[in-house]
Amino acid sequence: MAKSLKVVWVLIVGLGIFAGGYFLGMNARSKEPQATSAAKTDEMQGMEGMPGMAPGMVMVSQQNQQLLGIKTAAVERRALSQTIRTVGNVTYDETRVSRVHSKIDGWVEKLYVDYTGKLIKKGQPLFTLYSPDLLATQQEYLLALKARDRLAQSSIPEVRSGAVSLVQASKSRLSLWDISDEQIQEIETTREFKKALTLYAPHSGFVIKKDINEGMKVMPDKELYTIADLSNVWINVDIYEHDIPLIKVGQPASLNLSYDPGKSFTGKVSYIYPYLDEKTRTLKVRLEFLNPDFKLKPDMYVNADIKVDAGKHMAVPEEAVLNSGIRKVAFVDKGNGHFEPKEVKLGAKMDGYYQVLSGLEEGEKVAASSAFLLDSESRLSEAMGAMAGMPGMSMAGMAGMEGMKGMEEMKMDAPTKSGPQEKKVQDLTLTLSTRPQKAKAGENVLRLKITDKAGNPVKDAQVAFQYTMSMKGMVASKADATLSKDGFYEIKANLGMQGEWEVTVSVRRAGQKPIQEKFKVAAR
Repeated sequence: MAKSLKVVWVLIVGLGIFAGGYFLGMNARSKEPQATSAAKTDEMQGMEGMPGMAPGMVMVSQQNQQLLGIKTAAVERRALSQTIRTVGNVTYDETRVSRVHSKIDGWVEKLYVDYTGKLIKKGQPLFTLYSPDLLATQQEYLLALKARDRLAQSSIPEVRSGAVSLVQASKSRLSLWDISDEQIQEIETTREFKKALTLYAPHSGFVIKKDINEGMKVMPDKELYTIADLSNVWINVDIYEHDIPLIKVGQPASLNLSYDPGKSFTGKVSYIYPYLDEKTRTLKVRLEFLNPDFKLKPDMYVNADIKVDAGKHMAVPEEAVLNSGIRKVAFVDKGNGHFEPKEVKLGAKMDGYYQVLSGLEEGEKVAASSAFLLDSESRLSEAMGAMAGMPGMSMAGMAGMEGMKGMEEMKMDAPTKSGPQEKKVQDLTLTLSTRPQKAKAGENVLRLKITDKAGNPVKDAQVAFQYTMSMKGMVASKADATLSKDGFYEIKANLGMQGEWEVTVSVRRAGQKPIQEKFKVAAR
């Protein structure tokens, strides 16, 4: 019995020693991470500049600014202007179109202007007309002249005045039927009537419609000629909705012809139509041009430029503004690599610049490129600042995250391969390439070559580029291309970071349906 009690006692003591050692070891292990976490927290709090940074402020070193292609520009007053390029068609000046009718029934005896397209001058003979009513009125006029001469010596004033009134009535009737004063004077001088009298052109211009032949009977309701004066013409052009506020009556305009690009015409905006085309969502605007040499012909397609001069305003480059759709933000350079986001209110965009209404001061410097990268960093900074105050988001609580399995294995998808890309649209072949041939992060040249179905280069197009990355909050950059000597439509494009860029090209040609195609360019 005593031996059994001794064995039980030994077992109890052994279990006590084991339990004590286990709990002491667990207590030591639990204190070690807390000390490490506290040390890391003290290290973060001691980082220079962190406590004084404004919410959303971003810090980018000079070296990283160069790598990311971040450039700055000053907020300054500058003359804002813009050229709106569009296409239009030539039409007649409606105030210079006249229609010729005979004001009396009759038959055409002789036709002087006998074909459509003939250029005539005001007062030029058109045709001679035989009319029984016209003949009778001539005879009445001759009788009135004889009566006036015979009663001129009458002692009764009423008789003399009545004879004169009868002459005037007959003469007025002939004038109202478009008989010229010279013909009436000839009748009075010769005292003979004419079987057919001549009708003359009321205005100068081209005969654009003819519906008369010799021997044909004419009546007052029948239109015989339509005459258009082409010394002044109208150009109807289409303006997109976003450009409507910029158009004003009286603005200077210019145009050139696709077959003669060296010849330029100068005119002005004469009228803005009060309605939009429901299909194209464009506004019709009328331009007015002098056409002394008749080179501008009705129904001809032309390329037109409207010059918009808005005066001097405080402005920033278009690339300096990040437009999220809800707000517009610019990043102000505070020095030492610090960029502070500021919400701005903007006016019109002209020639690559936004008019600044509020939010920025003259002389401040803003990031003029890669604003979307700064915005991403700014949002991350704000999010981390908000998370730092949340329960359970202390550095101690995050101590075990650096070892999460699989984080180091995450990789980005490889971008599209570089090189020329070709697409066939309508009867054209569009070939997009870059210079350098392998696009890089930073400044590149986007080049588009257009050839027709015969393989000949197309050099009369208007080409615009738009490029962006498929990234939330990133605003697309836009630019109009210029035609190089070797037949490429080119722009300089700043591809601010490595990855896949989406490039959209728009091609417009006079008389052709607009083309819009998308390409992908890989920046390394």
